[in-house]
Amino acid sequence: MRMVLGYILAVVVVLIVGAGAHAFFNQGDLAALGGEFSIGQRIEWILHDIVGMAPLYGAIMGGALLVAFLVAGLVSRFMSGLRSIVFVVAGGVAVAVALTAMTQVFGITAIASAREMDGFIGQAIAGALAGLTYVMVKRSA
Repeated sequence: MRMVLGYILAVVVVLIVGAGAHAFFNQGDLAALGGEFSIGQRIEWILHDIVGMAPLYGAIMGGALLVAFLVAGLVSRFMSGLRSIVFVVAGGVAVAVALTAMTQVFGITAIASAREMDGFIGQAIAGALAGLTYVMVKRSA
């Protein structure tokens, strides 16, 4: 049960942090062009992106995290002292691979903010935080 709860919370974290990062980088790009947004508008934008991205982004990243966590579980058996690091790296790599695979398959970057390296890294950090969430929930429960 701890694994299932950890996985569900990890998917929620990757969705919230990933969509939040997406909105943040898009807001920055528009601000660089002269756009001005109030704090309320920025928060509303972030919440809109979380809700709008949830079905497809959540499913894609959820699938990527599932595979990554299964592999990380096997790898961590041989690296028991580094278990947390293995899952954090697995989460980050899962998101990076999913984004790269979508770009290769569809010929476009599916997450607009990930076209630039800082946005791509922001998405990978969301995956790493998802891996950390999984480990923390699994350990504490």
